[in-house]
Amino acid sequence: MVKVSDKFIELSKSNGREVFCKIIAGNEVFLDDRIIEFDFDDVIHPNWYTIGSTCSNRFAFSVRYTGELEVHDEVRPFISFDGEEWCPLGVFYVARRYVRGNYASIICYDKMYSLEMEYIPRITAPTDVMELLKDICENYGLELKHDIFRFDVTEIPLGVTVRDMLGYIAGVASGNVKFDREGKIDVRIYSEMNHFDISDENCIDYSRTMSPAKIEHIIVDTGKEIIEDGKGGELITLKVYNPLMTQNYLRNFIAKFSMMSFYGADIMMQGLPYLESGDHIFFRDPQKKYYPIAVSEIEFHYDGAFTARLYSKIRTYTDAAEHQDDLSVVLEQLKNSLGNICLKSVNAEDVVLSEEETKVAEFKFTTRASGTFAQADINFTLDSASEVGIRAYVNGELLRETIHKCVHMEDLVHFYFLVQDIPRGENEIYVTMRSINGEMTIKSGALEATLVCRGAAGGAEKVHDREIISEKIGTLNIPTKLFFCGIKGDSITTTEGE
Repeated sequence: MVKVSDKFIELSKSNGREVFCKIIAGNEVFLDDRIIEFDFDDVIHPNWYTIGSTCSNRFAFSVRYTGELEVHDEVRPFISFDGEEWCPLGVFYVARRYVRGNYASIICYDKMYSLEMEYIPRITAPTDVMELLKDICENYGLELKHDIFRFDVTEIPLGVTVRDMLGYIAGVASGNVKFDREGKIDVRIYSEMNHFDISDENCIDYSRTMSPAKIEHIIVDTGKEIIEDGKGGELITLKVYNPLMTQNYLRNFIAKFSMMSFYGADIMMQGLPYLESGDHIFFRDPQKKYYPIAVSEIEFHYDGAFTARLYSKIRTYTDAAEHQDDLSVVLEQLKNSLGNICLKSVNAEDVVLSEEETKVAEFKFTTRASGTFAQADINFTLDSASEVGIRAYVNGELLRETIHKCVHMEDLVHFYFLVQDIPRGENEIYVTMRSINGEMTIKSGALEATLVCRGAAGGAEKVHDREIISEKIGTLNIPTKLFFCGIKGDSITTTEGE
């Protein structure tokens, strides 16, 4: 829970409260007179209680604005109830933005969203977990909020992402990992309940389960063996993948969680901005009885008023297809579960285009199931005003083709396409270009290609937030002209804007 004053808490719970909102985005400060609305999804485990989750939090807002916000600009939203003390909602970075007339809609994620690159350690095992975290922070520009449970790391897994490693570390420490409201890595570990409660007086609507959840049995796939501790049925059993886990650490985990108990709940309520996912608090019902709940996810919405929907999620028989499977099938599903990847490349050398096709971007990846999908984005500038042919191939088959006319030198061109129903196994997506008349050059560093794929073998198992990975980028207001190529039906459309 974010630390705020007693006065702030009192004002937040009062009826007829006044709400102030502030968003600092890049070099721009938006106040209530220009903020139309925002949505903030703070999630730590979107299904049911688990360990080792690495969810990315999402912040989307709409404002009256005609200026420029660049991708990766920092965004910091705040809420106040007196215009003096401000509670931070987090540190986010612009991922997508749309400008229409005098209005802009901005979609942002915290740093977790960008940690899908492969983790390449600069230290060797055996080592200590704090040394491992220090290496991650130094290599990838991160900051740790606090020290965690110390344990020895006898082997550092290879071929995993930074996000994976953070999840493995948090899992051994019997917790989950997220970025806190100041943008620091926060390993949220189960502890005694905070001395804080929300009451029915602050709720619009609410429901809770009749009985509490417990964890008394855990099964871990380390990649080399299956280890377990405790015993119990499906509803009190936790199954995870973690190559850093050992039998001793697992035993400590069970001992720590043997006293754990909380209720499931779904609560529509006043927005209390200091509440965070990962908090363990109490819900007080009209009979003044207190029920412990674990904040799995909390969705904040602001549109002049400030409301929230809080979830405390536990496993029930109505949830899971796992109830119909035996243990061996469940473990196999665990090993083969899907992940997300983001691949990116920039041309290191000049690319000279002629009338022959030249491969300018190539992505190779593995899918573990059929029916997955991917989106590729190619942004580039040319050194001359001419026509260029662009083709996209999937596993050797021509999928999309368009001819784009560059009106001015150094025009920024954006070509993208969505690939659906990718088959299981090894796959290749690449893009070629050719000059229609005369040579032209894409200078070194002037072409950036990105592929975002859902369901690819991008790392070990982890819990992801509800990412939006196929949104169309609208026309942006930047100094150079932009051309956007998109799919409409079976054709490619090209639009021009300032």
